[in-house]
Amino acid sequence: MSPSWKESHGHLPATIDPIQLAERGARLTGTLPLKSMPRLMQTCLEGSDDVSVDLLFERGEGEQVFVMHGTLRVRLRMTCQRCLEGMDRVVEAAPWLLLTRPGSRRDRLDDEPDILVVDKPLPLSALVEDELLLALPMVPTHALNECPAGTYVKQDTAGGGSAEGKKKNPFAALNGLKKTS
Repeated sequence: MSPSWKESHGHLPATIDPIQLAERGARLTGTLPLKSMPRLMQTCLEGSDDVSVDLLFERGEGEQVFVMHGTLRVRLRMTCQRCLEGMDRVVEAAPWLLLTRPGSRRDRLDDEPDILVVDKPLPLSALVEDELLLALPMVPTHALNECPAGTYVKQDTAGGGSAEGKKKNPFAALNGLKKTS
């Protein structure tokens, strides 16, 4: 790690100016309380952990281009959508954002997928919450072999599964009802 990094361990600021942090080459490391992220809290049950944050802010390539990247990690207690029981899910995000001020020359950055235009300090918890919401699974479920509902889900086996070695077509009875002209 280069000596220009300034580190913050433990207590993280409520609001940040990401471009100012990038100009200084700062690193923020610590935890944020999950209760400061209401949208993320709506997706989880009681017993979830706080969010572990490790973000680096640095100058990017080019004039007035800054980068924020790092890792976010949280263990959430969620409802499995297969069995409706509680389960633990570790959610990790690896944000990589290009930071720029309004009105700066961004013509060569327009093809970049993640650009954050910063015109004022922003809440760190909102930034972290957005990244974690994007990393959430669309439908949280246990692994099939761990899910209590897995015993009710029929799995095809290589051996064929039924005594005849072939599944019976549920629409076979309808075949006899067809009229022939």
